[in-house]
Amino acid sequence: MSWTHEGSYWRRPLDCHDKLFQSIAAAGAPLGREHWLMTGWIQLAFPSAMDPMVQEQRLRGAWSALRLRHPDVALTLHENEKRYGPVAGDQALQEWTSATFRVETGVHSVDELFSRHLKVAPSVHATCHWVPASSELAIVSPHWRWDGRGHMMMLHSFMDLLARSSTSPPLQAVVGAEAMNLVPTLDAVIGVPEVHEEEWSCKADNMLAPFLDGSPAIGLPTTSALPRDTMRIEMVIPKAVTTALREACRARGLRLTAALHASIVLETARYYNQGRAADANPAAKYKSWAAFDLRKYCSPPPNSTAHAPSIRLVALPLIVDPTVSWDTLASTFQAYYEQTLAPPASDFMFIRVPYVEKATAMLARAPPSTEPNLSNLGVIEDYLQRRYGDFEVRNTVLAVQTLSPQLYVHAWSWGGEMRVSICYNEAFYQKQFVEGWLKGLETNLLKNLEVEITDTTG
Repeated sequence: MSWTHEGSYWRRPLDCHDKLFQSIAAAGAPLGREHWLMTGWIQLAFPSAMDPMVQEQRLRGAWSALRLRHPDVALTLHENEKRYGPVAGDQALQEWTSATFRVETGVHSVDELFSRHLKVAPSVHATCHWVPASSELAIVSPHWRWDGRGHMMMLHSFMDLLARSSTSPPLQAVVGAEAMNLVPTLDAVIGVPEVHEEEWSCKADNMLAPFLDGSPAIGLPTTSALPRDTMRIEMVIPKAVTTALREACRARGLRLTAALHASIVLETARYYNQGRAADANPAAKYKSWAAFDLRKYCSPPPNSTAHAPSIRLVALPLIVDPTVSWDTLASTFQAYYEQTLAPPASDFMFIRVPYVEKATAMLARAPPSTEPNLSNLGVIEDYLQRRYGDFEVRNTVLAVQTLSPQLYVHAWSWGGEMRVSICYNEAFYQKQFVEGWLKGLETNLLKNLEVEITDTTG
């Protein structure tokens, strides 16, 4: 599945990950929306003497340069392949920049842009949005172009180019040369054989079997309606409290992700039992998926820009009994998140292909679920710096459009603070409900890790 040059463009067939996210995005097409449309943004501080017009010119120049460093921003998706048309010269690059760089003067923040104005991808290419009112810059792309960590790494590349730039693009377009920077598929990177072994398919079936055993699943009570806008709320846990939580986890041999997920399950079970009352099924399980970053199994180094605009993740089944204790759940999740997918200890990197293909088919038939889904991005400073030359990154956010009655919970650390962000569709939940669930999650986590605080607003 390597890139090949064909006439005026480069092409490669879709791999299993491309097809999965293409299918997920397409599910919203009948509603004129796009499921899992991704927006990642940063809040910037400029040198005090820099005029707003110069700020915009520098940002435009960095976006132009990003096209040359990472041409994947201009990939187009077709039924069975991705294509890339090389830049024809400096004028073509400037025309592309004008079409894909947007100055958003009609909104007060990227959160407002994300919730009230983004329904589908604004362009067949990724787009860059500058919101002067909040000094925020966002990159918007369908999920089939890259994953969450890749999105953060793209923001890093953008900032690196911004720090190097002047009022003109720091790189000059050489016809077709940037196509050499197209990112290969994961299959090409790790050398997956074209002919798959039969046992890989059997093992993939076994991995997905628990989802198909007919057992009920817990979830949150929702209203029945057609999807509307995606909203987002965020909780910031102060640095001192985050440090205390990490120390409490360390003393118990846990990752904070495992502890957070245990609290998510118990808080969901509490709402499930209250909402269902007499007809709550005591045999119901928490059924969900958890994303694993596969960059660590790749070369060159996983944090290199070669892996930035790519899908290097897989979601594995996560099914647990929500009636057990918090300690039992946390230990279960710790073992789950610690599992290695690296050969030779595991053959998952090869099983992955039929597994993702079967999961794609299964999800296309599955009814919507209502369990909160957790994805932890880890320490964002591993991908995105807080300062680039004279430019400061004051905040960062990742969000996804959702059409399902799930809460998409993203967690990350920034500046030593733990951030928990929830994207939800306003057709299924009121803001007050989501805020209450999130507050309950925080209370549950603090209680079970025995962290006492008097003020969580700092």
